[in-house]
Amino acid sequence: MLELINELNSLIFDKLVQDYEREFSSITGKQKNQDGKYSVDVDWHIPNIGYYWKEDSNIAGFCIVEPIDGYSEIVEFYVIPAYRKKMVGKNMAFAVFDKHPGLWQVRQISGHELAKIFWRRVIGDYTNENYTELQIDDQIWGQAVFQRFNNGK
Repeated sequence: MLELINELNSLIFDKLVQDYEREFSSITGKQKNQDGKYSVDVDWHIPNIGYYWKEDSNIAGFCIVEPIDGYSEIVEFYVIPAYRKKMVGKNMAFAVFDKHPGLWQVRQISGHELAKIFWRRVIGDYTNENYTELQIDDQIWGQAVFQRFNNGK
């Protein structure tokens, strides 16, 4: 079940995003700052929209959606390791896509092969393989892969 991230529950996000950044640091090369924390590139504040995914009232992950160039884009997506391989990521992605009809793009940076496999499978299932994929040279992240689709009704 999706739940919006807001001021009242944002401390949970602050903790989970550090786990996400630690896990992702092997790909991004990020290091902790002098406060012992990773810098966070995006958050749940407007214009972004942040969601938690709950399983049996427990938070199992989060997703941040940002409007970029007419698309809704998932800019952060994290499933707590204990919930992986249990359809949590797919269910969260489907629910988020359903909340935002229209043009979508999902990006994976070079070196994150598991993310590419995950998103190709999830978006393929969601769209019945009706999506396009392109490779771009992102100014920040270097080589990236995008899947684009339209779930407009």
